[in-house]
Amino acid sequence: MFYSFSIATAVDHKVIEEQFKDLFAWIKQRGYSLKIINDSQAKNNILSLCMEGETPSGVFRDEDVIYIFKHQLSEFLADHILNYWEEKVVWKEILRRYKKCNPKDRQVILKKTTELLKRCNSSESLNLLFNFGRKNKIAHRVLEYIDENNFVIVEGLITFYLPEYLNEVRFAVEMAYEEMRNEKEYNEFVRLLRYFVDTQPPRTYEVNLMFDEKNGFTLWDGNGTRIEDNYINGFFDEDILLEEVNLDDVLISILITIAPRWIIMHNTADMVDTESVLMIKEVFKDRFKVCRGCERCCRPG
Repeated sequence: MFYSFSIATAVDHKVIEEQFKDLFAWIKQRGYSLKIINDSQAKNNILSLCMEGETPSGVFRDEDVIYIFKHQLSEFLADHILNYWEEKVVWKEILRRYKKCNPKDRQVILKKTTELLKRCNSSESLNLLFNFGRKNKIAHRVLEYIDENNFVIVEGLITFYLPEYLNEVRFAVEMAYEEMRNEKEYNEFVRLLRYFVDTQPPRTYEVNLMFDEKNGFTLWDGNGTRIEDNYINGFFDEDILLEEVNLDDVLISILITIAPRWIIMHNTADMVDTESVLMIKEVFKDRFKVCRGCERCCRPG
């Protein structure tokens, strides 16, 4: 019994040969020989993956063994697409969609997109519950193709036979672009706030900050005098309910207005940084300190 399937790919044939050696354990265990015949032509390497051997009498027939080989071959090609073609597919989509972006931004989009796709391919991904993972979806489509053909050009297979996969790539590219744009807007906003703080004379030299269990906050100066009440009323219109106001925005606005030389944060032992705390750290940088222990932190100094 002899079966072969030919693959044309622009990827170095050595990559495929190494990957091929590590697969098809079930086939090898049953005494079949596997080999690759390489025929390099122009841009593509044409590789024939061959299986040969005698089918022992018993449970499996020739067509059964060939089907199992095709199934493992589809897994092999799915791996090949994800590991060696995906970045090329992503880059092609970036160039098509965002050709007016500067080269540095395109590289950022590429990095973010590939990271997002790798996270989606994780066994922890929710996609696994419904679609058996990206690799399995690709392998299923490839198996359909292999059942009717004995030769494939990988780039053509991706372009014309994997529309769902290409849609996932396009969606990931869009997500990465939006993430990059949001980060740039955030960084620009932080830069402007930092400039304002650096050029504004401080109204109070030191501000101490502590959050409570309900995400409220208390501010006091270096003398222990509460200071937020002097500023907070200006952020509330008498016709607006307190519940409708974002206290994180109020806190940041107060600190920007005061522009202190030091911000000391208390009671941080079990606290996870919120968006407002991260922004305060970004804006005030070296002016931000964490209390190492005082009476207000309820721990020894």
